[in-house]
Amino acid sequence: MTSGGQARYLETEQALSALSEGAVLLMATDTLPGLHARLDRPEALSRLSTLKQRPTDKPLLVLAPDLEAARSLSATLTPAMESQLARWWPGPFTVILPAGADLPTAVVSPQGTVAIRVPDHELLRGLLAWSGPLASTSANPAGQEPATDMPAACAMFPSLQAWAGSGCPGAFQASALVDLTGARPRILRQGPRPLPDPGHA
Repeated sequence: MTSGGQARYLETEQALSALSEGAVLLMATDTLPGLHARLDRPEALSRLSTLKQRPTDKPLLVLAPDLEAARSLSATLTPAMESQLARWWPGPFTVILPAGADLPTAVVSPQGTVAIRVPDHELLRGLLAWSGPLASTSANPAGQEPATDMPAACAMFPSLQAWAGSGCPGAFQASALVDLTGARPRILRQGPRPLPDPGHA
């Protein structure tokens, strides 16, 4: 942060370095801005959870750069799951899938699932391709309204560094939440766009 209270946004290379060093970053996405940390940095995940004040039974979601990376985070996907994900991603759709092995507990639910999203923004996906999938959650302490833009997020968490990306305006609304672990897709939360194939939801 600068002395005047305005955020000093990191360049992409600086953001990657900070994440590698175990920082929690405020980052713009294609939906709401959020708090982010690398999955392989336990100290960062712990700090993120502390900042969020989130109950331990409510796991963080994961941002992935593409479907291939999402496969590595989840247990074996059925052909039907693969077909759905190929239609929905990239996009503002967070999908609950069976969790793969060796994921940090911060992103795995008590039911053994993980929530993953491939964002609809090329620069953000490029950053994720370099950093690896990131734990993500909206920029707000649990129980408070989430920040809907980066200035509000930075004001809420003035101690954190921020990455805004280039032309990543956000949707001012959380992503849709879809459970794919049952016999049919189940929409748990509507998002800024309808599912591409709502007849199957």
